[in-house]
Amino acid sequence: MTGRQGDGRFAARNPYAAQGGRARATVLTSDRRRAIAAQGFAGLVLKRFGGDRVAACDYLARLGAWAADQVFAGSPLYKPEVYRHPGPMPEGSRS
Repeated sequence: MTGRQGDGRFAARNPYAAQGGRARATVLTSDRRRAIAAQGFAGLVLKRFGGDRVAACDYLARLGAWAADQVFAGSPLYKPEVYRHPGPMPEGSRS
């Protein structure tokens, strides 16, 4: 088993991919990891929300509140009318 798909990419749950990810994580500084995360978030904001950072933060906060509330589903603490799923993530501009 090579652990790769037909097009050469690593297959899901491949131990080699995870091992490589851990090796890369040990080499990167925390500042570099933070910069990579900031670039990813900026890309998400630009692609999905047309650059509107406030709208992106609002959507993600509502999604996080809904997801956290799902832990209580089926218990007396669950209040589905309080935290509603915000719907699918906006498509934004695909240019």
